[in-house]
Amino acid sequence: MKQYLDQRCFESPFDSLVHPFFLLSEMVCATALLSSSLALSLLHHSTPPSQSFVISPYSLDTALSVIHDGAGGPTQQELTDLLLKGCTPAEVTAHYSSLALSLLANNVSGVTFKSANRFYVSESTSLKKEYEAEVVANYQVKVEKVNFREKAAVASQINSFVNDATEGMIKQVVDSQSMDPDTMAMFVNAIYFLGKWKFTLSKPYTYTFKGIAGNRTMDFMKREEVLRVNLDSEFGDALILPYKDESYKFFFLMPKETSNINTLRDSLTGKELLDILRNAVETEIDVGSSSVRVPKFKVDGVDLLQKMGVSKLFSNSANFSKISSTPLEVSTIKHFAIIEVTEEGTKAAAATVIGMNRVSAAVLRPNPVLIIDRPFLYGIMRNEDILFIGQYV
Repeated sequence: MKQYLDQRCFESPFDSLVHPFFLLSEMVCATALLSSSLALSLLHHSTPPSQSFVISPYSLDTALSVIHDGAGGPTQQELTDLLLKGCTPAEVTAHYSSLALSLLANNVSGVTFKSANRFYVSESTSLKKEYEAEVVANYQVKVEKVNFREKAAVASQINSFVNDATEGMIKQVVDSQSMDPDTMAMFVNAIYFLGKWKFTLSKPYTYTFKGIAGNRTMDFMKREEVLRVNLDSEFGDALILPYKDESYKFFFLMPKETSNINTLRDSLTGKELLDILRNAVETEIDVGSSSVRVPKFKVDGVDLLQKMGVSKLFSNSANFSKISSTPLEVSTIKHFAIIEVTEEGTKAAAATVIGMNRVSAAVLRPNPVLIIDRPFLYGIMRNEDILFIGQYV
């Protein structure tokens, strides 16, 4: 217990007067707030305003936290501020490594979550032993030596790993034509999620979705049962659909008719999102008193992530001295994600690739009806950690 309390990003003068359980709860809430803020920031900076899109903050955070642990000086501080602003590098490592371990240990009937990490390292260099031991222990990273000058073979090896890790949902993340033969190292994270709804949704039927580009007919699903909603948020209507493992949940957040999906996405804060969902979780509607309709959809997002407001990673002043004796800088960050929502549940996958080169010069309403028929934000969460987030327009 003490190790978790020592990892908090803050200190209270009342710590000595409070039971350790409540201090641990305080820490969990604080990191959830920081993580949700980062997820919304990634969504804001990555999403074309008029395009349906999905990203996986968890996959991105995992990849960035692995290289964060090998950074030093201003480079590590930049990554620390991006991942958990206000925390120390040690606190960032503790948070993301414990999250990774807890997710892998949590698979139960009805939900499958898999995460796999590979560090492909050039035969002409090597990882420092202390760093390699740390990332193997904290993130179950497997290190593989490759010859990046054999571009076709390395691309095939990486794509095969991602294809297997995502159960075929993502087949290619690198291609031999664009691969830099001077690459020194490449870190790849791949995740796969399969969740079955706790409650059965109806077979699809057609309904009108009022999208940004105009109305279109598409498949919808319906549920008339005990549901968790928040219809009183100033930001819009929220719905949470639980999976069989109720620590995982899918959320919808649809702005009011007078609002705009882009305004909602760009103005919503991490605290506001968590408050909306916490209130929704606490609001139950009696059996038979509600009608909820949600769209059946499939969305992907490919290689649209830019540099996320960081610069030192990509410059020749980058400091990754803990990773290797070879001076390294980040040459590219690519992110791929896909999600499919059906009457049975949700399938989703994501992959993040980081290439590194040698440094160069609620209130209940009576009988509510909630129809998700306008553009909305959505996501998959485990407890209060956002694994996937996106918008559907």
